[in-house]
Amino acid sequence: MNKNSMGFTLLEVLLALLIISVALVAMVEVAGTAQKQTAELDQRQQAYQVADQVLMQFYQRPVVTDEQGSQQHKDQTYHWSVDVKNTDNPRILRLDVRVGLERDFKHALAQLSGFKSNG
Repeated sequence: MNKNSMGFTLLEVLLALLIISVALVAMVEVAGTAQKQTAELDQRQQAYQVADQVLMQFYQRPVVTDEQGSQQHKDQTYHWSVDVKNTDNPRILRLDVRVGLERDFKHALAQLSGFKSNG
């Protein structure tokens, strides 16, 4: 080969293509992970909105008891559970709301607590 010739050898081109392909694969994986995390955060935000709505509904009731239900929110069904507990003050109840995609609440997307007068 002539030492005065300019250009890249086949090995250099293949090595450059290998480096570029590894970088592109890494970028695609990062984008996929970011998309998955964004979807999960959106789902959690919606679950907290459902929990807040349920808690507000219970605040308006004169008498509250443990209850479970489900609610449709943005094309997704969320299941919720409200546990009513006594506090040290007999005039105040604690309301614990859990929201998840499954009825068994093995993985709750949102949990909120609130307090209501025991009227």
